[in-house]
Amino acid sequence: MKRQWYYRGSLKSCNYSCSYCPFSKKKGSLREEQNDKAAFFRFVENACDGEMVQGAVQIVPYGEALIHSYYWEGLARLSCNAHLDAVGAQSNFSFPVKQMLSCFKGQGGDIDKLRLWGTFHPEMTSLEAFVEQCRQLTKQKISYCVGVVGVPEYISIIRKLRHALFDSVYLWVNKMDGLGRAYTMSEKKVFLEIDP
Repeated sequence: MKRQWYYRGSLKSCNYSCSYCPFSKKKGSLREEQNDKAAFFRFVENACDGEMVQGAVQIVPYGEALIHSYYWEGLARLSCNAHLDAVGAQSNFSFPVKQMLSCFKGQGGDIDKLRLWGTFHPEMTSLEAFVEQCRQLTKQKISYCVGVVGVPEYISIIRKLRHALFDSVYLWVNKMDGLGRAYTMSEKKVFLEIDP
């Protein structure tokens, strides 16, 4: 049966330190990275063994996976599985695009199956730098969507992001947990205009 498979893994470290994210405060040790790599490759091996895993695989770690080349190697191997229609990952898009896509292609990865989900973090990167990453992905014909956390203070930059992205790129807004209050009607209206 075809379905969406999610891989969370043990990775809980990130190269960003956003104030609202509990996972951004932790930097992983070499041992933790090695354990995560071993666990991920066990998953990849099991997912590529036979016909049990069909449909799509999405990597959704608590940390940032795509700055690690072993995730690109694993995604490439998964993309070679004839029973999978798509493989992808959640990311902050801080990875070096050409280098990591070279790793993916070097492992025989099928670029047509690659799907990325990138979250823009205004605390950690500029709008211009993030949009440039998106443009590089578009140039390489990578399918992706973009997201933001619905922080009311960032409404103006979120609007600018929507205008800077190609119309074909979906921009979703993730509700901010821990806001301590409900969104105002005007905030809801803006967020719904961006992400219906």
